[in-house]
Amino acid sequence: MLLSRAPLKQLAFRYVAMTAAALLVVLVYRRILHVNQTTVALTFLVMVQLVAFGWGLIYSICLSIGCTLLYNVFFLPPLGSFTIADPQNWIALLSFLASAIFISRISESERRQTALTEARRSEMERLYEFSNQLLMEENLHDVARHAPHVVASIFAFEAVTLYLTESDSAYSSDPRRAFVSIEELRAAARMPDAPRPREAGVCIVPLVLGMRASGSIAMTKAGYSDGLYDAIGGLLAIALERAAALDRFSRVEAAREGERLRSALLDSVTHELRTPLTAIRAAATSLLSQPALAESQRHEMFAILDEESARLDRLIGQAIEMAQLDSDGIEVRPRPQRLQEVIDMALEDCRVLLRGRPVTVELPPNMPSISLDRELIRRVLRHLLENAARYSPAGSPVRIGAKLEPDRLLVSITDEGQGIDEAEQAYIFDKFYRGSRQRLLHGTGMGLAIAKAILRAHNGGIEVVSHRDQGATFTFWVPINPPTATNL
Repeated sequence: MLLSRAPLKQLAFRYVAMTAAALLVVLVYRRILHVNQTTVALTFLVMVQLVAFGWGLIYSICLSIGCTLLYNVFFLPPLGSFTIADPQNWIALLSFLASAIFISRISESERRQTALTEARRSEMERLYEFSNQLLMEENLHDVARHAPHVVASIFAFEAVTLYLTESDSAYSSDPRRAFVSIEELRAAARMPDAPRPREAGVCIVPLVLGMRASGSIAMTKAGYSDGLYDAIGGLLAIALERAAALDRFSRVEAAREGERLRSALLDSVTHELRTPLTAIRAAATSLLSQPALAESQRHEMFAILDEESARLDRLIGQAIEMAQLDSDGIEVRPRPQRLQEVIDMALEDCRVLLRGRPVTVELPPNMPSISLDRELIRRVLRHLLENAARYSPAGSPVRIGAKLEPDRLLVSITDEGQGIDEAEQAYIFDKFYRGSRQRLLHGTGMGLAIAKAILRAHNGGIEVVSHRDQGATFTFWVPINPPTATNL
């Protein structure tokens, strides 16, 4: 430690302490213990070494001179006088000085090494935190937008600017401070191996991964080693490449999933459309080729035509609904509606499917009007009723219930079918998914997905509670808008 850098109070304290300690040794050895000259010399030598190790070279040299004087005056004959000509004085002085220089150099080296190690440890901790922050972002745009702020915050830089070659755009932690030009950043990204100019207070690092540079980053100097700036650039290059790879993978997966869904839709719709078309064609052929059919048979053929035409219409409607969902074409127009009226319309839509089934509707008394889109909620109810009728035994009951909570309306539809396996309940709202026990029955697997999408557009949701061979209860909810809810 240099003398000029120490605070004045610290300087005074240390010099007073050294002087007091040396005088105390003289007092104890002269008045109390009466030790020999060797013990005194060794004691002074240990004191010099301790001061050199703890406080540095300047203090130890001063103490060495003071100990030499005290040793000469009080312990070497003639006592009470200073005789520098005696060889013992020179030996004592040289021993004290040599020990002071040797120990202080060792201690200074240790202190510098300790400070360097601590600095490296701090840098590694900051780099580790930086890498963890980068891993939280998986989108390339988010990484580029947040990285300058993260770098500036973790490493205490005044300003950071990131440049990406692919988009030819720059992102800054402090847009008001333009400490580097975009031309300099472009040049660093185009020629990552070229010598980098070291401007005062600014460090520009290219973002290189392998043989390709994805951009560059400029940081204000903050007293770190050059290796840290390069490490920041390397970690950022890896994070950007990872985010870009995830983006590419997501696009590939989305395209693959879209292709799979289109194939599934084509297969499902083709199969489902052929079934009613085959029945319609057979009934029409019978009517045309056999004009002398009995009235009961003709009535049966006309009933088949009616039912299968309605079924075909539902299938086409579901396909249109799914196309609207894929294009985000749902538009909610909420109006105060009576739930009973919406349920009645859905029951009328499913009249043929529910024929022969007892249907129970239980609503709270004095049910208020609820703000919702009548046609969309009607479609949700229709899909759930079709689902209940399709996957439960003929003649089994269907129950519709509703409950009002402070912030939402809940509507449930319960059947007594074969139920849904617990392992499959998380997937039944996915498009085209059909349970393993329902795949032999008619259906496209679109109804529950359509219902879920409609309810999400209402800021609502849907869930199912079911146990094997014990039926299923589908419950959906929509938020209540107090200003538009009025008692009937």
